[in-house]
Amino acid sequence: MGETMSDAQEVTPEDADTVVKMEKSVTNPAVSTEEVAEELGVSIEEAFELLDESPRPSGKPVGDTHIWW
Repeated sequence: MGETMSDAQEVTPEDADTVVKMEKSVTNPAVSTEEVAEELGVSIEEAFELLDESPRPSGKPVGDTHIWW
């Protein structure tokens, strides 16, 4: 099985911020917590905490998820 980022090292709020920056585009201006969790190899709850602690992405709840930009 592939190694996730969390297996290799401690995942930081800055890592979560980097994922949001990488995933955002003109056609996809916001990224869900689930997308960040998948990219970092962490739980949705952990991804939310990391994003919430990160100084850069702004977020808001949308339906059953949270989006970040």
